[in-house]
Parts: sequence; C-alpha cells; structure tokens
Amino acid sequence: MIRLNYIHEDPASALGFSAYLLLQEKSGDPFMILREDEILGELAWQDGRWLSVGEVCMDKEFLQAVGRFIDAQAFSTLPPVVLSRWPDDLAEVVVQSESDYLLICKLGRDFASFERIFRAFISGLIRAEGLFSFKVFDAGFDRDFELSVEAKAAPAGYAGIEKWRV
Repeated sequence: MIRLNYIHEDPASALGFSAYLLLQEKSGDPFMILREDEILGELAWQDGRWLSVGEVCMDKEFLQAVGRFIDAQAFSTLPPVVLSRWPDDLAEVVVQSESDYLLICKLGRDFASFERIFRAFISGLIRAEGLFSFKVFDAGFDRDFELSVEAKAAPAGYAGIEKWRV
C-alpha cells in the first residue's frame, strides 16, 4: 500500500492550505483522495494522464496538482531509472509500497554478478530520503537477495562532483 501526505495551497482555508491523504492499495489501482477520513474521490493514471474516476467530479487544477505530486515521488521515478540502468539484467521492477520494490532479473543473466553490481551502485540512483528495501529474484524465482538502503539528502549545494575532488 502506498500512503502519501499531500498539502495543497487553499486560499479558502483559514490556514491557507489543506492536508490530504492519498492511498493506493496496490500498484495500478487508483489513488483514493481523503481529507479528514472522508473519501473525496479517486485519481487514476489513464491514457497518459491523471483522471478522476468514479462519480465524484473534482476540480481539474487540483487533480493535476495531485498528479504532479504523485509523479514526483520516488516510487514513480525510481523504477524507470533502475530499469534503464540495467536493461540487460532486469525484466521488471514492481512497486510494493512507496519504499519497497521487487525486482525480477531476466532469464540467462549471471545473478551473482548482478547482485554485486546492484549492491554497489543502487544507492547512487536514489534521489529521495528514506529507507528503501529491494527484494531481487532471478528469472526462475530460485534465488533471491534483499537489500535495504538508507538514503539521505545531499548537503546543500552538492552537485555530485565534489566527492571526486582530490
């Protein structure tokens, strides 16, 4: 399950913003939009864009803002980055929650070699803070390994190259 807290600027509110909870039961399901335990509607990715689903009609600008927020989260951005980094080794990256991922290797790949490389380089691909868990399987689900990575924000002004200075 994916649970996201979303703050939306709302001039009509006394505080100037409203807080929402976005819930997705499983990957591919619509996100339920809740405010104070009330389900306001659902948002689904359809035909390349975020759309309101169900009977409740929601403000288009609000839905676009929620969609941009979802798109910016690590669980949305990390799978394509991981797949593009190891296109010859990985068949699929499945998002299980906002910080848990299931990876399945392609048939015929050297699983032990991939494990060594993955462990060494995955932390460099994560662009968010938090604890990320990866469960990696070979193509036949005969072998697997798990890895937890704690990612921290880079220091202010960090451009990525400073670590290579002598």
